[in-house]
Amino acid sequence: MKKLEQFADQVLSADSPQAAWEKTIGFFESFGFKGAVYGQRRRDVVPTANDIWFSDQLTEWKAAYFKQKDYERDPLFIYAPNLPSQFMTGIHFLPDHAYLTEEDIAVIRRAEEHGLTSGIALRMSREDDPVVKGWNLVSDLSRPDIEAVNEQFGTLLHICAAIAHHKIGRLENLSQASLSNRERECLLLLAKGFRTARIAEHMSIQAVTVDLHLRNARAKLGARTREQALATAIVTGRIHL
Repeated sequence: MKKLEQFADQVLSADSPQAAWEKTIGFFESFGFKGAVYGQRRRDVVPTANDIWFSDQLTEWKAAYFKQKDYERDPLFIYAPNLPSQFMTGIHFLPDHAYLTEEDIAVIRRAEEHGLTSGIALRMSREDDPVVKGWNLVSDLSRPDIEAVNEQFGTLLHICAAIAHHKIGRLENLSQASLSNRERECLLLLAKGFRTARIAEHMSIQAVTVDLHLRNARAKLGARTREQALATAIVTGRIHL
């Protein structure tokens, strides 16, 4: 219970998808995992690189994964809807998945080439959901060792993965919220170096109204400060300098 409480406190207090992601990855690694993959795939659409996140420790595998376009054939997303919400993955568990094709097995063997031989998949979507969403916690552990981890901590890992899934999704939706014309104008003037009083004078509004617009922009963009809101608005294309 203590681990769950600590994890929930850390992730739920995160103010950006990246912050929630980093806290989640650190938590998973504390159980002996090499890293994690989080992704989604519409059943009728081939996913793209933007649909799948890799933790930083998996850089080499990530490069090979995208070079080979393994996301088009990753068994995790193809078969997950027909499997339990939590199941074992990796080369050590091939005998448990007799339905896999040669193409599927090739994806798994390429992961093995990067030292990733076992994992725990955690499906976040319902069986009938048109979008398959989930985590794959990957490791170099032997079959007995990762089975022991799953036996002891499997429920905890699934609960924490679900917390992170919902938190990251909520923050992403928040950051995708559209800005009003006034909010964009305030941010653009902020980018020019204007302070509150000058922004108010330029826009012919009260300073308190400027503060309100910028506060709303921060909330929509998941930013703590005006500067963070401005940076996020620029990076995400909400405003153009």
